[in-house]
Amino acid sequence: MTFMVKEKCIMVCVTPQTSCKRLIEAGAGIAEKSGEKLIIISILNTSANDLDALGELYSCVEERNADMNVYFNGEPALTAAVAAKRFGARELITGFPGDGSNAFIGRVHELIPDVPIRMIDTDGAQYRIIKCTEEEIEKARASVK
Repeated sequence: MTFMVKEKCIMVCVTPQTSCKRLIEAGAGIAEKSGEKLIIISILNTSANDLDALGELYSCVEERNADMNVYFNGEPALTAAVAAKRFGARELITGFPGDGSNAFIGRVHELIPDVPIRMIDTDGAQYRIIKCTEEEIEKARASVK
């Protein structure tokens, strides 16, 4: 699958929770520093009914002059990976997985390993998933033995 990408962007994945404003704000700061476009996506299953919070997030998106795309799909990781390729995401911003996580971040990383993922926890701390080679992994394992 080939996509025609005009420019790189910072892509933020949100769920319909007002706490995701922190992700939009973090993504906006990163996009501003890099001079890249900010794209927000939300992937809901077909039975999603919490659209009030999504509307509140949209207001936050508008304040940052960003674009927001909402997808209704039962495969969120695949949808996020396709959107990242389509929009030319240089980096993907997500929340930090909590207890009972559905492995969304790990699955997205498997699908698009060349796109770094930055996770923002509830305190604003940032963590990154980056691509590394098998040699780098083995070297790291050897250093902790």
